[in-house]
Amino acid sequence: MVWIYNLIKRKIDMKQFLMILTLLCTAGMANGQNKAASSVVIPDSLQVLDKDPNFTTYTAAAFNQCWAAYPGAQLVDVRSAEEYAKGHIASAQNIDVKKDSFLALADSLLNKSKPVAVYCKGGVRSRIAAKQLLAKGFMVYNLQDGYDGWLRYWNEQ
Repeated sequence: MVWIYNLIKRKIDMKQFLMILTLLCTAGMANGQNKAASSVVIPDSLQVLDKDPNFTTYTAAAFNQCWAAYPGAQLVDVRSAEEYAKGHIASAQNIDVKKDSFLALADSLLNKSKPVAVYCKGGVRSRIAAKQLLAKGFMVYNLQDGYDGWLRYWNEQ
């Protein structure tokens, strides 16, 4: 917290402060850390080891914590438009991973300087999307068990 005081003492504007805070959060994510500047700690037990070490898959229980830990993160539903219309997580953009235009749309709609959280129905398509987005230079994390897992988790709460 001393560093925040020092930044304010140097009279930086709010835009600079938010940029620095975002960089710190995204740098932690890019390095595979599960702590953010907001001091949100996602327990290792809520993370799922994925075969791809470049992105982390989170359980539904941790997904909200992760969302809070990375302000400005972009949420992407990679299911079809029909599936999206039947229900989706609030604030999610729909970019269908099965369409040939997936990467072109992702490039035009998403900001590479902000983390991208992806999900699908059950977790398979979102892993495919995560790998494709990683190859294009995006920082990505994934929701285990997709929208179905998300609904199960919230119905149990």
